[in-house]
Amino acid sequence: MLRAWRHELLPPLFFTLATRLVLFVTAWLSLRAVPRLDLYPGQLPDSFLPDHPFLDGWARWDAAHYIAIADLGYGNPDSPSVNGGYGFLPLFPLLLRLIGYLPGVDPSPSSYAVIGIVLANVALLVCVVLFTTLCRITLSRPATWTAITLFLLSPFSFFFSAAYSESVFLAICLGSLLLADRNRWIGAGALGGIASATRIAGLALAPALLYAAWRDGVRGWRLALAGALPFSGFAFWSIYAWWKTGEPHAYFRAQADWGGWTEHVRFYAELLINEPMTMLRGDPRHLVILLNIGLGVLFLAFLPLVWRRAPPAIAMFTIVIVVVHVGWTWVSLGRYLLPAVGVYMVAADLLTQERVRGWPRDILIASLAITLAGLAILFAHGFWVV
Repeated sequence: MLRAWRHELLPPLFFTLATRLVLFVTAWLSLRAVPRLDLYPGQLPDSFLPDHPFLDGWARWDAAHYIAIADLGYGNPDSPSVNGGYGFLPLFPLLLRLIGYLPGVDPSPSSYAVIGIVLANVALLVCVVLFTTLCRITLSRPATWTAITLFLLSPFSFFFSAAYSESVFLAICLGSLLLADRNRWIGAGALGGIASATRIAGLALAPALLYAAWRDGVRGWRLALAGALPFSGFAFWSIYAWWKTGEPHAYFRAQADWGGWTEHVRFYAELLINEPMTMLRGDPRHLVILLNIGLGVLFLAFLPLVWRRAPPAIAMFTIVIVVVHVGWTWVSLGRYLLPAVGVYMVAADLLTQERVRGWPRDILIASLAITLAGLAILFAHGFWVV
């Protein structure tokens, strides 16, 4: 078993550490050479480690909300987070606070920033182990290696190393999907509940587990629990928020302050149709939206193959993640598509075929790496890559 672990998991783990080191060094060099951008209107102050540029660039934007919740809790009138932070689910800031209680840790915003960065990167290593294990169930070793490469070099994967909930959330989801593959439906559902207390996208595990369990012949109370348990985390959080605020939909009300479908899809769709060159020559933030739209179209194009080739739970989870997010928001879409692991698996299987091996695949991977590094630099400088 130890030999197999070394053979299968050590190379992806080393590759993960190498890519993260390159990203951290790149962001550090850029911050040493060029000052960060001024804050955007409405952006929370998010320079928690100004004397440590190697880490400071990885606690930007939403990291400030998580840190505020960890430091002040929900609903605190002194909290800078909109609506007292109720637009952010509790698991990630709770983990920050719990680690902050450890002996020798100073529970301050700067400490929470460091904890968030470390926690995110440890969770990323867990993601790589779980994703490699899932890939080896259906993919060859070369295809598995390619899937890991696509996963780590996808343009917005720098969020896995920032003080965001992305890597913790995905590690929980992958654990749930792995348990589902092993027919441990109750455990998979329980992890789904933890996922939905981390990000609302964890609810995508409900139809995924329900469909896969039904396909596996599970019926009765076990089938019902597999489909219902993923709702539990978000449900408990909603009840707590209702009790604290008197608002049964406190999460959605807080989220609405950042805009809805009209601002996040319709506005950009009309701009793209009526003034396409404005997307290229106008506000530079529109370039991020264009990249988001491109990724959304690409992921949608892969869904038929995902449905046919990926394991049932992974296929359904991926389809729900992609369709819901592409249909609901084009802002932050690249980040929201990160958990769609079925796309990486199917794309990797295609890229290992003889007709695309060699320079086409190398150009793709090089392009992904360059785009990833560029976006990581922009994020570290406080640009609107959220």
